[in-house]
Amino acid sequence: MRIRGERGRRILALILTLLLVAGCFGCGKEEKEEKKLPTSEGFTNDVLMRIDGVDVSYAEANIYLLSMREEVEALYGAEIWDIRFTRENRPYSELMKERLLEKLIYIKLVCHMAPEFNVKLEADDFLNVNDYTQQYLSGITESTAKKYGITEDLVRSIYNDNVLAEKTFRTITLNADTTYSEDEVLRAKFNYIFLSKYYEDAEGNRTAFSEEDMRALWTKAETYRTAAAESKDFYNYAKGVTNASTIEITVGRADLPVKSRNAAFALHTGEMSEVIEEDDGLYIFYCADERDKAATQIAEEEKIAELSRAYFDSLYEKWKINVKIEINEALWEAM
Repeated sequence: MRIRGERGRRILALILTLLLVAGCFGCGKEEKEEKKLPTSEGFTNDVLMRIDGVDVSYAEANIYLLSMREEVEALYGAEIWDIRFTRENRPYSELMKERLLEKLIYIKLVCHMAPEFNVKLEADDFLNVNDYTQQYLSGITESTAKKYGITEDLVRSIYNDNVLAEKTFRTITLNADTTYSEDEVLRAKFNYIFLSKYYEDAEGNRTAFSEEDMRALWTKAETYRTAAAESKDFYNYAKGVTNASTIEITVGRADLPVKSRNAAFALHTGEMSEVIEEDDGLYIFYCADERDKAATQIAEEEKIAELSRAYFDSLYEKWKINVKIEINEALWEAM
């Protein structure tokens, strides 16, 4: 079976990122001569770490690292590496190496557990892996491959691992309890009028209405509510009187404050609420659709994915407890 589904798309996104990086390898100046790599006792200089006895080569880790670098620079620019984060004032490059370590541990450990759940790659999986491998190799030069130690077997192994890890995740989460309540996933569509309890004074400061102003605001809100009901077209009436930048929202119960939630979700399609006071102002809700099918379906899928991930993570954290990780410190520092 070819990779598909939300988690499958994530794996495919990683694969496409690797292919993109491969295309960038051959750009620019000719690669420099291969340097002699440092190593720590107990390691050869081509082994970066061991995870439960499984060697991870320097070349393999670099392929992952380069794909992560490409993704980060596309989002934040190349200057991201000079910015320091966290209380320890550490550069982003160190944080990314921690992410790399977590990724490698995840991939190797989940692949190690695959036989426990009778998961293995099948014909279609190997077809996927072969396609990705050939695309990757066609995007790099011989000099780049030599510099980074990239071989066809290594690239194929990386794609094998990622596809197997994804397949293991899907198999394990078939047993997840994905029971949820209707209230958790229901999404409804509302039109609303909003009247702010604050104004901007002459100095540009956000200032709360006085008691007298609030009484006037409540009177205005009640007048608007009556007029909206008489108009038979809440949406277009609201556009002319609201203080909000939008008239329509599609939300779940958890997206609204308690008073607004209770009022809005008590409505049926075509009904209008009383005036509701929240911290920022007064609201009047009109229920345009008490169950938005498309939005509710998306919420259901997201909830199932959340519960599946939580189930898998609970198992994964138990597996990690006894994992033996050995790192070639000299080589790790040199990355």
